[in-house]
Amino acid sequence: MNTFYKNWIKGWCWSVIAFGIAFAGAAAPATDGFARLFYDLVYWPLDGASPYDANMAFTVAILGAVTMGWGLTALAFVDLADQVGTRAWRALGFAMAAWYVVDSAISVAAGAPGNAVSNTFIVATFFIPLIASGALGAREPQTA
Repeated sequence: MNTFYKNWIKGWCWSVIAFGIAFAGAAAPATDGFARLFYDLVYWPLDGASPYDANMAFTVAILGAVTMGWGLTALAFVDLADQVGTRAWRALGFAMAAWYVVDSAISVAAGAPGNAVSNTFIVATFFIPLIASGALGAREPQTA
């Protein structure tokens, strides 16, 4: 994978990490603004009437910690994947696709289709560099 696409994926990982940290802020009322805004957005319209409340704070904060760990794991994987090759990139791609399908289906079923929309953006910005670089084996990987 060339430097441009590798940096894109690393930036994606750092974005996931930042998102996780922001969600972890739900652990305290003084820092739960991001979580409140997120829930208001995914339960459109933006009117302050989402199901997010103090009772959800613990679960949302734990979700933030898991998301942060997911991003850190993917970041570590990026450097290792170049050494392992296509099999590693495909495994990471499969994991992302599985997350996307399950999380988005749950979101739609739970009445929060806005989360499925945000998931689509997240998964697209992950797969664009993987496909464009050839890292999944569809064509020869580009190196630089």
